Amino acid sequence: MLLRFAFALCLGLAGSLSSAAEMKVTIRTDHPGGNAIVTKNAGAEIEMAPDLRGNEKSWFYWNIAAEASQPGRVKFTFDTAGRIVARGPAVSLDDGKTWSWLGLEYVTYGKSAKGAEPAVRESFEYEFTKEHLKVRLAVAMPYQLHDLEAFLARQKNNPNLRREVLGRTTKGTFVPMVHIGTPGPNVAAIILTSRNHACESMASYVHEGFLEEASSDSPLAVEFRKRYALFSIPIVDVDGVEAGEQGKWRAPHDHNRDYGEVNLYPEVKAIQDLAAAQNVRYGFDLHCPAVRGDVHEAFYMDGVSLPHIKNNVDELINWLREERPQQTNAPLNFMKPLKGERAKSNMPMSYYFAYRPESVFGATLEVPYAQTGNPLDANMAREYGRALLRAWVRTRFTPTESDSRNGAAYADLITLRNEFGKLYRGNATAAEKLLTDAAQNAGPESPYRVEAVVQGAVIKLHQKQYAAARVLALAAANDPSATTAQRALALLQQVRIACLDPTAKPAEVEAAVKAFDASPYPPRERAAEVYAAAAEYYLQQKDYVAAIAYERRRLPVAADYQRGRVLNQIATLLDLQGDAAAAAKTRRESADYLLTKLDPLPISVFGAMMASDLFDAVTLLPNAAPDEVKAAAAKVLEHKITPETTREKVRAKLAELEKKS
Repeated sequence: MLLRFAFALCLGLAGSLSSAAEMKVTIRTDHPGGNAIVTKNAGAEIEMAPDLRGNEKSWFYWNIAAEASQPGRVKFTFDTAGRIVARGPAVSLDDGKTWSWLGLEYVTYGKSAKGAEPAVRESFEYEFTKEHLKVRLAVAMPYQLHDLEAFLARQKNNPNLRREVLGRTTKGTFVPMVHIGTPGPNVAAIILTSRNHACESMASYVHEGFLEEASSDSPLAVEFRKRYALFSIPIVDVDGVEAGEQGKWRAPHDHNRDYGEVNLYPEVKAIQDLAAAQNVRYGFDLHCPAVRGDVHEAFYMDGVSLPHIKNNVDELINWLREERPQQTNAPLNFMKPLKGERAKSNMPMSYYFAYRPESVFGATLEVPYAQTGNPLDANMAREYGRALLRAWVRTRFTPTESDSRNGAAYADLITLRNEFGKLYRGNATAAEKLLTDAAQNAGPESPYRVEAVVQGAVIKLHQKQYAAARVLALAAANDPSATTAQRALALLQQVRIACLDPTAKPAEVEAAVKAFDASPYPPRERAAEVYAAAAEYYLQQKDYVAAIAYERRRLPVAADYQRGRVLNQIATLLDLQGDAAAAAKTRRESADYLLTKLDPLPISVFGAMMASDLFDAVTLLPNAAPDEVKAAAAKVLEHKITPETTREKVRAKLAELEKKS
């Protein structure tokens, strides 16, 4: 009996191993945007490279459909490094309708050989969870013609958006165009393009968000359509996008080197003809940079730095600083000075439009495929596009370098805020007058009317007029003309009001926090303030469980220099709760974290703060060795920026230790 069982077990194991060995993975690239060359397919081991058909240089775009015969993990290895973006591959389980990031835990980034260290090949692993699971995997989140069609279908009853045709490609494919606004006197024409390089898909999501906002009924969209007529070409290289080509570095040159007197591509010629017919003075092109790392994970502006165009780009960037999803960056300005004579052909789109007669704006926005530490995906990119539209309307463009901005400039808003910050605590009347004067005759694109409301809430809170402050903060948060930054401040004020009002109940605090959390991509620094305020409220209520929960929510959004302090606060709350063991463990976590940040010791106010936090953590550890306390004290005392009161506290503690020893 035992022998029969052992024999059956062996057969079972053999069958299991055989089954694993027989795993088959089918790789296809015949879907729209498909691209890859598979050099090895051994079931659980796939080797592949981007298909560079038609390219004169290497690039990194790939996009596959994979199906595994059985559950299991499959490793995909690439020909070289630089094939995976900062969040891992994009994954779709619904045939490319929606996408998410795989995540870095499944990725191994490639490295060149260095000294005795061998080269590491770039790869990722994907877990197929059931038989014949079909999955799409791509270098980044694709945007195909069917995505544009789906967007236009959602907008079919929108009277503010008209679908048109730019022209045909060499292959006879229609190139879609979207028209928003009506040309006429005092209405400026804009041409907005994407996918001059076929593979640069994340730019299309920004483009879609811009179109969605421009055709909406928001106050700024209405103002946009009064001033501008938008001619949008969301997918310039339609054939390349659908065929899954790189687009970038195509021989003899790609679409974004085809602008000028001689054109290889009829769709580029059609864009130039449209610009001439509509007397276009604003040209804006959306792209994506290289795969990952350094500036390639940042939004940035590029183009030729003619003086007035650079100034307009700077102003647009500043308003994007105000309007962007607050968890990512406002664009950097990498506009390049003109060197030598102006080219006449083989120009990028942005250069061509910068050189057009009486041009006001000609530039490129580079949209990263993904960002380390930031949740950039298709939805966030769309939100960036909506922010871009709002920033565009708030920007008062100047046609020459010497012209002053007609209306509010971003610098004026910052000056107003700085002046208000100096006044409101000591002279509320003067602060209110400052805001009122700025808000007078403010148009719908002006931030001053909402600024007066949200900063009015700040004044009323400072005066402990909680009911009045609450009304103003709520009004600002719900105002459709509010900037993203203003709305974030108003939502923060609602939390502060609820937490400081002695009559407020926990339900009011929770409702205010929930409203803040529900806003799209709330800024991390504001989130840290929200959770700190809520934690302090519950500390005063002696609800230590709730206070700890909010401090733990604060931890991942706190700045690096604040993390040790937050951990120390959690430890204090654990002590109050009576959990000494957990408090000690948390202080040890704080000390270990801070030591990594203080070696070497940063010569900054943040370094001084972290050194003080380290000393606080170590001195409250129940079994801290005297040498550890002395080492922490030395970091505080050696720091040039440490306040004298902190030094005195540390010296007193050291003296106390000396007495005990």
